[in-house]
Amino acid sequence: MCFACLTGLVLLIMISRFFGNLSLFAEHNTDLQTILMYTVLSIPQVVYWVLPFSVCLGILATQAALSRHVETIAMQACSVSTYRIFLPYILTGILATCAMGSVSFYVYPMAQEKADRIENINIRKRDIDGSFSVTGGRFKVGGDIYFVEHMDIEQGIMNNVSCYRTSSGKLTSVIRAEKARWNTQFWSVDKLDVIYLGERGITMDHSMHALPLSRGPADLVMAQTNPEVLPIGDLKQYLDQLEIDGIRSTSVETVFHSRIGFSFSPIIMTILVLPFGMRFPRAGGIARGISVGLVLGLSYWFLHSGVTSLGTSGMLEPVIASWAANIAAVSLGLILLYTRRSTYG
Repeated sequence: MCFACLTGLVLLIMISRFFGNLSLFAEHNTDLQTILMYTVLSIPQVVYWVLPFSVCLGILATQAALSRHVETIAMQACSVSTYRIFLPYILTGILATCAMGSVSFYVYPMAQEKADRIENINIRKRDIDGSFSVTGGRFKVGGDIYFVEHMDIEQGIMNNVSCYRTSSGKLTSVIRAEKARWNTQFWSVDKLDVIYLGERGITMDHSMHALPLSRGPADLVMAQTNPEVLPIGDLKQYLDQLEIDGIRSTSVETVFHSRIGFSFSPIIMTILVLPFGMRFPRAGGIARGISVGLVLGLSYWFLHSGVTSLGTSGMLEPVIASWAANIAAVSLGLILLYTRRSTYG
């Protein structure tokens, strides 16, 4: 049931996204091979989104089928305990959690990095080439090569910027700045170190107060700080490096903690919906119980997204934002399991 729900939801969302992107493909004259590759690489992201809710739907559907065919009563009549009846569901939730961890920590980030690159280079054909890795972002504008340890596109801020300027294949100067901010026309800095590498030797200049970069934040999207494309180990390494350099990014911290927290969502969904799907037909309320279980599952999903957004914006501490929904859902699920245990005989 869980696998069937997962397959159905993934197909539904992928078809919806494909038709939603048709205008994008047509606008940029994208060839069929690029479209297929981009679509396939987008599947892990959709699986990451819907896997927890697939477990929720699968468990509720299985419980409804057993109750409808009086299998639950038969198990109770054979002295099968409630906890033994729940065991297969718990094991399913654990297996789904392991799968979720693999997708969240490794498969989804690596596939998404390739999908983003295809979208920016092969589909949108952006004229600035760049990428983001554990060492930060890098991009090239003309003969200038930029390395940025941390970039915030929304606020227009770059931290620890290094620019290597070349002419005729030779390095002519190196520009370094601790922080640069976009002021709608240029990147202003408080202190800029320029090292000129000429034939007569090396000279330094501290008189400049702006980067020689005319492109705004929106043009540098390929080199932006995008923790979604980093596997969990690289993401932790990137966070540690930012901490060493005295840079704090609440968005990166929130992504790191929420990726770990959300990987437990299948087992949390299992605990949350278990009390509502197993009903006896004569007692009534099967549809009502399933409906309440679905509402609770969706509520957890939306709550996690909401508090994660608060953590990304800096309104909540990243750890609190990443784990608040999990703690609330598990607490509610255990309370419901304890208070409603008499329903099952």
